Amino acid sequence: MFHLDYTHTNYEAFVHHVGQRLNVPVINNEIQFPQDTATGTFTYVVLPNGLEATLINCVLNDDWLIHRKKIAEEFYVLRVDMLTVPGTLVVTIDEDKVKDMNTSKSIAYLTSSLFDWSYYSTKGTTYVGVSILFNKEWLARYLDLETAENVLSTYISLKAENINIVPLDNKFRQWMQTVMEVEQDNPLRLTIIQNRIMLMIERFFAIIYEKMHNPAFRVPLSQEDINRVMQVEAILTRDIYQSPPPISQLAKMVSISESKLKKDFKVMYGSPIYEYYQKARMQAAQDKLLTGKYSVKEVAMELGYANLSNFTIAFKKAFGVLPSRLLSKQV
Repeated sequence: MFHLDYTHTNYEAFVHHVGQRLNVPVINNEIQFPQDTATGTFTYVVLPNGLEATLINCVLNDDWLIHRKKIAEEFYVLRVDMLTVPGTLVVTIDEDKVKDMNTSKSIAYLTSSLFDWSYYSTKGTTYVGVSILFNKEWLARYLDLETAENVLSTYISLKAENINIVPLDNKFRQWMQTVMEVEQDNPLRLTIIQNRIMLMIERFFAIIYEKMHNPAFRVPLSQEDINRVMQVEAILTRDIYQSPPPISQLAKMVSISESKLKKDFKVMYGSPIYEYYQKARMQAAQDKLLTGKYSVKEVAMELGYANLSNFTIAFKKAFGVLPSRLLSKQV
């Protein structure tokens, strides 16, 4: 088993520590995992405004136990993780544990250096993750001071009980995919990575701020409820160009009542099921138009709109701009 303990509050030093532990070199702030440990990479990235991040993109070839020991100095880490686990996954914060078997997780959550944090997963796990390190002062500058205090106190009190507090939606996953797949020889590679990570930070705290003012946020969902809703979201966004199953079918697929599915989905994702699906469709349309490779008509037809004006109305409702206007900016 690969077992790593650390207390680093400097990610550049942390990546070098991992390299030394594995006896592999750090080249251009990146290490290639040795084959007996994992297949993939671990990378250090400098972000704007004094932030640091690490990127991990690998498949585990051994069981892993990663343990960050608590320290007195107060730091926070925003973790954005996409995990496919064929065996066992255990995330621990102090004495609180979240354990799953044969699972897929796409989550964003905060951890604090004031608590022990550990991650255990078995061989065969696919681990794609971004970790962003910051201190309390940075968060107070990024948010207003009162909001920062509220966010941190809320997380400290919740710890692992709501570790899935922000499930990754389709937009988060698109940004993660871009970060992990941007070509090494792309001259804008670092800029693209920095941009997408900053978008993730902004989106995470925007969601938290909104949920903190929503009474439903205080209604806890069980781990089973959370897994069911995340499964439904994955079904909805698996192929955004196909019509979604009816809610009755979605509810049957995850063995839950329609009314509970509707309520729990809105608690987790902030929108009713079909409204969320429609937003994801319009986001996919926007992404295609921004490439400059598709006409408005082509995008509308791919999304299944027989009437171009209906697509135009839906797009403008979502983004406040006509799709043709967006397309003209790419010329």
